[in-house]
Amino acid sequence: MSDTWTITKRELRSYFLSPIAYVVGALFLGIGAYMFFQIVFIEAGRAAEARMDAYFGRLPMFFLVLVPALAMRLWSEERKLGTIELLLTFPVRTGSLIMGKFLGALLFLSVLMLLTLIYPITLAALGDLDWGPVIGGYLGALLLAAAYLSLGLFVSSTTQDQIIALIVSVVVLLLLYYLPGIAAFFLPPALIDTVMLASPVVHFQSIARGVLDLSDVIYYVVFCAFFLFLNHVTIEVRKWAG
Repeated sequence: MSDTWTITKRELRSYFLSPIAYVVGALFLGIGAYMFFQIVFIEAGRAAEARMDAYFGRLPMFFLVLVPALAMRLWSEERKLGTIELLLTFPVRTGSLIMGKFLGALLFLSVLMLLTLIYPITLAALGDLDWGPVIGGYLGALLLAAAYLSLGLFVSSTTQDQIIALIVSVVVLLLLYYLPGIAAFFLPPALIDTVMLASPVVHFQSIARGVLDLSDVIYYVVFCAFFLFLNHVTIEVRKWAG
């Protein structure tokens, strides 16, 4: 556990020292602020929680690029700089390395999301706000970010080119994002609901409505575990091959 925490702190520190992370963070906060105030003015006649629903509804597409942009460097940079061989010689288990990188990136994303609390606080100051759906929205956003991050981390472990890692991650996440529509177009009605459950966005929408179903949480845990396991396999293969 101490090894995992050491790697987590290392990754978190590297984000705060990375210009790319600051650029991505600034874009996240800037575009997020634009979306929020656009919603506030366009939907001024709606209840405060309805406007937050509209904000959270746009996050899955926004995260499609943001999260892979933060994840692309996690392993690719190590491979490009040649530091991955040194890292793998440390007396640290592969699982601790992977979890440390995953948690470090997730903590950085959490910091960015915490800064957006100014949006619901602003709406609460302007009128009554039901905090239940807002809390659900933030919880759903964190779980969605974790899922996207686990996939991006795995893809990053397969290439030393950060741009390729970014593009592949975005393409895969786009397919998952549009999976419900693709299923409705190609599959018989009996299979549509089953296939839709494979999309992380469907589960996010459920949680963001303030409905916390254990099955949605389990889905995200399994999703993250699956791609972290693939990441583990990739690193182990490289360790034994090298």
